[in-house]
Amino acid sequence: MHLKAAHLDQFQQNKQKADALQKAHLNPLVGSKRKADAMISEKDFEPVLYVSGCSHALIAAHIEGRYTATKWNHGKPIYEKEQTKQPADGFWGPTPRSAFIYFWDERDGALQHGWWFAPIVGHNNVWAFNGANREAEVLTVPESCLCLARRLFESGWRITFDGDIDKTLRVTASPAKGLEDLKLELRWEFLASPEGASPEDWQPMKQDMNDVLEKRWAKHWDGDDGTDFFNVESNGFTYRIDCYTMYQENLKTYRCRRIRRGEPRASMAAVLPKLMAKDAEIARLQAQNSDLFKELDKLDDKVRRLEQEKATLMDSVVEHDGQMMLQEIWRMGRQLQVKVYKEVPAWHKLYSIIKDALLDACPKDHFGHCHRIRDAHITEVKQIFNVEVWKDYEFRKKRVRKELEEGPACVRLTSNLNSEVCSWAELDPKINEILVIHGTTFDKIDQIATCGFDERLARESGLYGQGVYFTDQSCKSLQYSGAATQHVGCLIIARLVLGRPFFAGGPQKNLKIEPFLDVNDPSKGRFHSVIARPGTPTGLGPQPQVHQEYVVFDGAQAYPEMIVHFKIP
Repeated sequence: MHLKAAHLDQFQQNKQKADALQKAHLNPLVGSKRKADAMISEKDFEPVLYVSGCSHALIAAHIEGRYTATKWNHGKPIYEKEQTKQPADGFWGPTPRSAFIYFWDERDGALQHGWWFAPIVGHNNVWAFNGANREAEVLTVPESCLCLARRLFESGWRITFDGDIDKTLRVTASPAKGLEDLKLELRWEFLASPEGASPEDWQPMKQDMNDVLEKRWAKHWDGDDGTDFFNVESNGFTYRIDCYTMYQENLKTYRCRRIRRGEPRASMAAVLPKLMAKDAEIARLQAQNSDLFKELDKLDDKVRRLEQEKATLMDSVVEHDGQMMLQEIWRMGRQLQVKVYKEVPAWHKLYSIIKDALLDACPKDHFGHCHRIRDAHITEVKQIFNVEVWKDYEFRKKRVRKELEEGPACVRLTSNLNSEVCSWAELDPKINEILVIHGTTFDKIDQIATCGFDERLARESGLYGQGVYFTDQSCKSLQYSGAATQHVGCLIIARLVLGRPFFAGGPQKNLKIEPFLDVNDPSKGRFHSVIARPGTPTGLGPQPQVHQEYVVFDGAQAYPEMIVHFKIP
């Protein structure tokens, strides 16, 4: 009986909330902000456009697709292209990751006055121009099909700025033929947490309901029969959607939730077949790679004989830096590649760059054992390619970036290791991403290159906790490289995300995870790393910490870039 009474109580509360919401809807001031936040403007323009039919094949790869209005420029909407896959190479090299349709007023002269296609708003490099629909009251892109009377230029898009008119290029408010089956992205979300709770828990709607709302959004987000309401059937329930206050109401339970149109989410139904196909391709490439390695053994002798001839062709070979920059683009695009080492040729300038960087990274006032790194001779350098480790690293970077955006500002850090050793790396200073060194022995190289850094294998006796240790001082990494007893050693040059660091004031041997930001309020989260600076008390005697050390408790916060083999006298 008590359970039944409680259920009726909840039902009555939901009913009262729905009635209150409907009364609030009658007040012209209530809910206007939510709809204003969801809609860019209530002026007469299309929120979604489709571009198709470009006769210029190279430029078509840049501009064709689906565009969404995002903001304003010179009094008219800006449309940004929604990327659905990694762009291909185009007329100006790798295709830009974005394309925009925007309006430019007469401030720079009549020749600049009109609508443009470009990779960046206001960019000097443009793809197309149309001088129609300049009037201040007209917000539609030429050939947007909002109103036939406004189509002042039947075929007015010039490819490029001063080129010929492309008579087949179309900008429409609905998909052209061939785009009807375009899958709608998961954008729509409902508030799963109670009103006023912090943080708010927004969850994605089911695909069928998402598609109904997205299609309604493309038609100006209005209700049925001149009202602000329309009904949606989903999951066995009927929901009434209030376009004005941005609420959904379950007509059976009277439960009301806030809704919003968020950032695009990947649809698992669409993604899974692609993932399965890519897994099959990976398996095929790995099998092929195994056969190639067998043939590679036979070719080693021939390669050695050709090395000298190859050295004479250095001037005609693409610079290693350029290759690494292309690989950086590959990594950012998450393209698949088999895990391999790639040995950098012994004649390459990277050897001398690394040598100089290690010398500079040894403080000039360090002597004794530290002095030995100054006599190091680099014998071999290998570049690491590991798509799985890179994906984990990229995912962790995004998580740290989001946590930093939500919390207080943190101190910016730099590394003593010269960034020229990885000149192709695009480091993000906002999350304190730096280059560091990890000293290790030869028997652990394959494990790190294959699986990445693993904090679970870290020594429990670490002075600053059971984590993965790095440094930006080459003489410190020498201690762990194996060179102290064997005169040969290994270093790994790696990227490291420090995020918001905790500066140790002494030993932290019991740490197995990052400290709390506020020990009295764990809800504020944790630091992302621990830093032991020179001069920190060690608890091992009067001698304080000599070297700079960085400790992370999530191995995914580091990515191994290169393996450096060396020997010392």
